[in-house]
Amino acid sequence: MILVTGGAGRLGYEVVKLLLQQGEEVGVFDLPAVNWSYLEALKGVNLFKGDVTDPEQVSRACKGVDALIHLAAIMPPKSEASEKLTLNVNVGGTRNLLRALRRGSPVVFASSISVYGVTASEEQRIGEDHPLTAHDNYSRSKILGEAAVTESGNPYTVLRIAPITVADLVELPPIIPYRGEQRVEFIFVEDAANAIIAALNVADDKETFNVAGGDSWQMLGREYVDRLYAALGAEVDPRYSDENTAVDWYDTSRSKRLAYQRTSFRQLEERLKALGEEYGLR
Repeated sequence: MILVTGGAGRLGYEVVKLLLQQGEEVGVFDLPAVNWSYLEALKGVNLFKGDVTDPEQVSRACKGVDALIHLAAIMPPKSEASEKLTLNVNVGGTRNLLRALRRGSPVVFASSISVYGVTASEEQRIGEDHPLTAHDNYSRSKILGEAAVTESGNPYTVLRIAPITVADLVELPPIIPYRGEQRVEFIFVEDAANAIIAALNVADDKETFNVAGGDSWQMLGREYVDRLYAALGAEVDPRYSDENTAVDWYDTSRSKRLAYQRTSFRQLEERLKALGEEYGLR
């Protein structure tokens, strides 16, 4: 069985669907309070409701598991409210899973491009060899989580995933979390899921990859927001952060072997246009 932690989230759900399509036996471990309805509608999924900070619950979920896809984490902005809670879940929970997992079972760990810190002064695209710089609770927890995985003795693939985009009506936040003139690169949720599935096949190699949208997704923050909402047909008046934040352009040449960059930004725009027409925005 392949266990997906955080499988009730948007990315996790896409991963679970792909695994089922491949005929895999799938388990999902997530908090009891999350929305399980989408997973409950799928056939053949083993559901484990629990908390990664509870070793006993983790041990039950990991029984009979052959491989782990670890997505569960406290994300920003919630992660910044409590360093203790964030480290307990994102680092302590990871260690609990690794201890409970059968030795030798491959692990795919969802890290984040935030581990590179704020890199706006860089001229080159950010590659996997760039120094790691903790700048908030979340990035610190991901750096420590990576270390737990790489030091566990299990075969692994660490994926440093860019911010994820979905083809949906997404409300504009009060303040966009990056500058209008800052370099940004996102990734479509289905492409991120494909990278995770492909990473299972290379986990024996003990690799670390950047996972981001690719050339067509590399633009400035203002262009990204303008194109997204223009495709939907929605009029917005965005306010951008006054400071550079931890998003940039990424060198994904190493992760090309995962063959996951299947959706260009232009293709996303076409999907958003269709959605805008469906909702009468265009």
